[in-house]
Amino acid sequence: MTNFISKIFKAANIFVVLLYLLACLIPFLPSGKYWVIQVMGLMFPILFFIVAAFLIGWSIARSKWMLLSLVAILLSWKQLSVVIGLNKEQFTIAKTDTTLRVFTWNVSSWGETNKSRMHTPNSGNMMIDFVKDQQADVLCFQEFYDLIREKSDYSIIRTFKEMGYKYSYFVKTSLGKVNYKTGVAILSKYPIVDTAKFVYGEKDYAEHLIYADILYKDKKVRVFTTHLQSVRFEGEQYASLRKIKQTDETGLKGSGTIVKKLKIAYQYRGAEADILREKINESPYPSIVCGDFNDVPNSYTYFKVRGDMQDAFLAKGNKFGRTFRYLSPTLRIDYIFADKNFSVEQFNRIVAPYSDHYPVVADFKLTNTGM
Repeated sequence: MTNFISKIFKAANIFVVLLYLLACLIPFLPSGKYWVIQVMGLMFPILFFIVAAFLIGWSIARSKWMLLSLVAILLSWKQLSVVIGLNKEQFTIAKTDTTLRVFTWNVSSWGETNKSRMHTPNSGNMMIDFVKDQQADVLCFQEFYDLIREKSDYSIIRTFKEMGYKYSYFVKTSLGKVNYKTGVAILSKYPIVDTAKFVYGEKDYAEHLIYADILYKDKKVRVFTTHLQSVRFEGEQYASLRKIKQTDETGLKGSGTIVKKLKIAYQYRGAEADILREKINESPYPSIVCGDFNDVPNSYTYFKVRGDMQDAFLAKGNKFGRTFRYLSPTLRIDYIFADKNFSVEQFNRIVAPYSDHYPVVADFKLTNTGM
């Protein structure tokens, strides 16, 4: 019986390690063609903990089988290094004049599409006050809209302008058959001297890629923001996923739709990541890239967009840095990247209740002043 159980554990160890190593190939495989493997990226942290458990178990048993899990973990160092932040520094709201503070947030149409609560008439104003309190120099928004009422003079951009964000660039996005008033926006306390937008594709459920060239301390800095392809999960899909997590068989009824939406999302998002990286490479100025990428750190999207840029979370963040409030504590899908002309001084993920996403903010110092 002991020998039989040992064989089962060894077979299970081999199977899990193979899945784990397959997930490690994700950054090198175009997500459109290998979308099934890309989906495994969502399970990467879970697979890691299982592999680590086997390593600990075989070590206690003083078995050479521990080497299988140990080698797998060593081979996966590139993927592991982008999942967890190891910094313990506290973020200081008060900032100095020597740093540029960039804040990015998917505001879920100013909280109206927040799945966790009923929208209240005053929530939009509460969110605006919350953003003001962060003392950022540059604001990047996804799922942003401006005019709440067509026959009203009220404007969110005008409100921010009165707060000191005198310069703005807002691009509305048409998604599907309905022309929403949502889009992407960049607001700045520093002058915006040039802007541009790029459309990924007519069928993409993504918001445009935009950039603004900001005149910061007599130097031009290019700030990108975008919202890559969404999975477009709706209430019934979230309900099915919750039931699957609770081992409720009724959750499997909606699994077909879930898989279909994941497939479409990965196919589009891979192509969008390629376009975004191309535009970053074309920038003649020091660049900062931020937004909702709708993908986890060990994905093709993450590594393609990041390239050799700095991930502000890895530089100054801690733990898993979850930015999407649902499904899993490991879903970090909102990012701020900066090229090597900057040093990352601070980073913070703010646990705020208003949107489906948590905002992130980072302080940068422009180190290469010769540009």
